[in-house]
Amino acid sequence: MAALDMRLHYAALILVALSAPALAAPNAPNPKLSATKARPGQALLVTVAGAEDAPTGKAGDAKLEFFKSKTGYQAVFAVPLDTKPGPLAVIVDDTKLTVDVQDVTFPEADVVVEDEYANPGKAEREQIDADNQAILKSFEAAAGPPQFTLAFQRPPGHVTSGFGEWRTFNDGHRSQHLGLDVTAREGSRVRAINAGTVVLVRDCFLAGTVVVIAHGAGIASAYYHLSKTDVAEGDTVKRGQLIGRAGHTGRATGPHLHVSVRAHGGWVDPASFFKLAIAPARTATARR
Repeated sequence: MAALDMRLHYAALILVALSAPALAAPNAPNPKLSATKARPGQALLVTVAGAEDAPTGKAGDAKLEFFKSKTGYQAVFAVPLDTKPGPLAVIVDDTKLTVDVQDVTFPEADVVVEDEYANPGKAEREQIDADNQAILKSFEAAAGPPQFTLAFQRPPGHVTSGFGEWRTFNDGHRSQHLGLDVTAREGSRVRAINAGTVVLVRDCFLAGTVVVIAHGAGIASAYYHLSKTDVAEGDTVKRGQLIGRAGHTGRATGPHLHVSVRAHGGWVDPASFFKLAIAPARTATARR
């Protein structure tokens, strides 16, 4: 009987040893979303705490570009503006998360501008197309490691127009506002919302004088209607560095700053983006 009891004791120890890996599962990487409900255009953050290697994944059709964070890895993405209400799948390695996309009705506004901006001629329309292509092309440079180590900083000023607003100009032409307008006096300083590389400085027909900064991790910011620029393409900038002066160049009814933010998935509402708890780890390529 003693021998039998000893064999049973060893068998129990073997079972405990075999079950040990299951007890370690709670410490495995656990992806989380900054929100499980969102509306089109909202910025969301995926955080994978405890991950030692960069995860892979996508949100809908958009790639997730993970970067090393203080607790593991993070990625930012946009809920595309054309997303229909319902579930949006977010895949991180072998884990599936879901965002419940809400229906949204963006506000409407009537805007009166000079006729050339409401009814541009053929040459102006061609310039508008070229401007748009140049801005979108510049966002491609945002791929790669983050160039920032601090949180993104919202420009000062009161919001005068929010993201997604539909505007009707003069005779009925409509367009959607893909940024955030904040009050700014003519010639007031405009500063970079975070560290990055200037990838576009351009005089555009509708957006006026534009500066685009690539921040890495798939994130870029754009500043419209500037009266003057203080940077050139290829310059590296720190958070808060002077990049230009506010104005009302292009299609604008008065001096202000328009700031847009782009991430994987498309344009994002800057108001939602600035609320994200982005916490990149310090790297050799990052700058304050």
